[in-house]
Amino acid sequence: MTTLIATDSPAGATRAFVERPALMLRATGVRKTFTLHGQGGIGIEALAGVSLDVERGECIVLVGPSGAGKSTLLRCLYGNYLASGGSIAIRDDDAPLQHLEITRAAPHDVLRLRRNVVGYVSQFLRVIPRVPALDIVAAPLVAHGTDEGEARERAAALLARLNVPKRLWPLAPATFSGGEQQRVNIARGLIAQHRVLLLDEPTASLDAENREVVASLIVEARERGAAIVGVFHDEDTRERVATRRLALSAPRAETPVAEPV
Repeated sequence: MTTLIATDSPAGATRAFVERPALMLRATGVRKTFTLHGQGGIGIEALAGVSLDVERGECIVLVGPSGAGKSTLLRCLYGNYLASGGSIAIRDDDAPLQHLEITRAAPHDVLRLRRNVVGYVSQFLRVIPRVPALDIVAAPLVAHGTDEGEARERAAALLARLNVPKRLWPLAPATFSGGEQQRVNIARGLIAQHRVLLLDEPTASLDAENREVVASLIVEARERGAAIVGVFHDEDTRERVATRRLALSAPRAETPVAEPV
């Protein structure tokens, strides 16, 4: 599939989401500069003019060397980082224009979008201490209004599939191994079946067997119609899940274009 690079105005973005029902995410000329206040206000450009559209059923894999801005782009798409330039819009059927431009949105709208539309799996599990792993995984479903018992059942099934030992489910993950924590993290990120998924090296701490389980879950999400953007450290996983790749490098004038796999 050929990538459509977005170069439009807010009105153009609105038209794109109306005319293309499969479009879930549109990033246009996204730039990010970090200011080092402790070093005289020096600016470090991490992203320069990245554009991509992601539709339902696509998995765009970000590739490039360390420092190319892959994780930075994911954090901009999620709203953890405010882009220094460009725009990022995500389909939001509850919004008047059928999308929310998170680079301009109010914080409460971004939080609503995360709860209802966008799931994010980071490299590290960050949760409230002393909360059992089972409840950590079930929490996104409970937040959506799912009965707590049903949410815990679904969380248990997902933890079992991810080979997290049952004896660990009632325990807080602080003492788990890195791989066990990451699998809890993945379960929490995938359980709500968000329509947009942002995955930042979800398999980095996993052995081959568990990488295969995670890859299968990602493929299933893609086949359900999720729009996915991810970073994966191993080529086998990239080959398994990707429909397109977007190569990032040091910031440059040209706009990167996602190429078909």
